[in-house]
Amino acid sequence: MAGIAEAPRAQVEPALRQPREQLYYLQQKTRQMIIAPKLPRIAVVGGGHLGRIHAKLLAGNDQCHFVAVADPSAASRDLVQSTLKLPVVEDFRELEHHIDGAVIAAPTFLHHEIGSWCLERGIHVFMEKPIAATTEQAHQLVVLAYENHATLQVGHVERFNPAWTEIRSSTRGESVRYIEAVREGVYTGRSTDIGIVMDLMIHDIDLILSLVQSPVEQVQAFGWQVLGEHEDFAVAQLRFRSGAMAQLRASRIAEAPKRSMSLYCDDGVKHIDFGTSQIVAIEPKQDVKSGERLADRLSAEDRAKVKDQLFEQWLQRTEIKPEAQNAIGLEHGEFIRSIQSGEPVTVSGHAGTAALSIAREIVDAIERSKHAATQIPMPIRIAA
Repeated sequence: MAGIAEAPRAQVEPALRQPREQLYYLQQKTRQMIIAPKLPRIAVVGGGHLGRIHAKLLAGNDQCHFVAVADPSAASRDLVQSTLKLPVVEDFRELEHHIDGAVIAAPTFLHHEIGSWCLERGIHVFMEKPIAATTEQAHQLVVLAYENHATLQVGHVERFNPAWTEIRSSTRGESVRYIEAVREGVYTGRSTDIGIVMDLMIHDIDLILSLVQSPVEQVQAFGWQVLGEHEDFAVAQLRFRSGAMAQLRASRIAEAPKRSMSLYCDDGVKHIDFGTSQIVAIEPKQDVKSGERLADRLSAEDRAKVKDQLFEQWLQRTEIKPEAQNAIGLEHGEFIRSIQSGEPVTVSGHAGTAALSIAREIVDAIERSKHAATQIPMPIRIAA
């Protein structure tokens, strides 16, 4: 590709005499063949809204060398050049031999094709969610990454939300009994190649699976198709083998955006606002938790006072506001470190496949619910 210089080739080291030194030398050379140079060369495939966000952040990241944005649309390339002043190419294949890693922010139906091309060439991949259109395609990408010693990271960005990082460090997964998740937004016209389950609900699916590490045994769902060919609103219920249950709601036709989750645990409740990265934790006071003081043992007169004393004498309410951080930037940092050292990533191809698998089950359940609704017999009216 014209205008992009190749990385300098390593100098040939002199032969080493000692067997141990030779073995160490071979190990180091093998690692260098698998792991990219010190400053990884990274490109973005897809110049849409999210692709431009990735490109802007990567271009300003001094831990990597940003190469270009690849997009077949002339309008998208022009927008990248006019707003970000970054190099562009029409075909991602032009990037061969010029990149060590690729952030793929193309439409979902292209994820498998582009991801396979990269991984087959040993190019590390950061794949925006969902990892692929089907679980079979996702499994193929995971295998390709393994066979070619390449990183496969999936862009479930809420895993890097400071609020979620705090929750994961302070919450035992086995203590979670019930989860309510709401993820709604106004209609933007983006990501219309997929429905709301794959677009938004999959974020909460991934979060829940990472916390409640138990197999999902039952999926029930309902969806509402309004503005296009895919569902714009969906609700789903997941039941886990551990006994935990999760209720999820997602919409892209809401009046206002909302990203929240509530965890009902053995020791209290935690409400998460992903938009503000704020947590409200509520738990009983110690003597209430131990059973030493119970409201139903009070007189009727004293019980009537509990509502005014609830968060002073009975329940402890704590607001937690972690330090703000750029979640996408944190994803990039982890991707770069993985390219350089082989460090495992938080959201691996396996994790992305697991979230996709449950999302596909929800979409299938929505289709079954549509079919079932058409089979409900109409009540028989008997004339008077």
